[in-house]
Amino acid sequence: MIATDKPNPFCVLRLSTSATLAEIVNQTENLHLLVESKEEEMLLRWAAEQLRTNQRIRLEYELFEVPATSYADEDWESFVRQHKRQGVDPLAKLQDDMPILELADLDLAALVGLLLEELLVRGEPDLQQAIEGTPLVPKYTLPLKEEEVICG
Repeated sequence: MIATDKPNPFCVLRLSTSATLAEIVNQTENLHLLVESKEEEMLLRWAAEQLRTNQRIRLEYELFEVPATSYADEDWESFVRQHKRQGVDPLAKLQDDMPILELADLDLAALVGLLLEELLVRGEPDLQQAIEGTPLVPKYTLPLKEEEVICG
């Protein structure tokens, strides 16, 4: 059964869905050398176990993995290395350029109007369904007979 609270093991191990058992073991050993925390190590072990132990579980993960996914994007990494600027933190730069919002910057009347408009909008009632709808008819009527109690 696929664990919905964890990522796809192929993604964790950065392998294609056609990876062999030897490739899984080799990649797990390589990534094990790079882990920085206990959580990463546990996730790595879990991913390797999911792909190695049960073929049915592996098949489920294969079916839900995007076809032809490549987790090692050499083109992007080479682009980043080639065009990387030294000494500029983009997040810090954005934070410096962004003005700090204050209460006067917000149009509270418009915000409250939007909220109330959303809350007060009602759909048209389906009166035809209410008029023609049949009430639930119980299977048994009171008082129950002996055979209804015994036989159900």
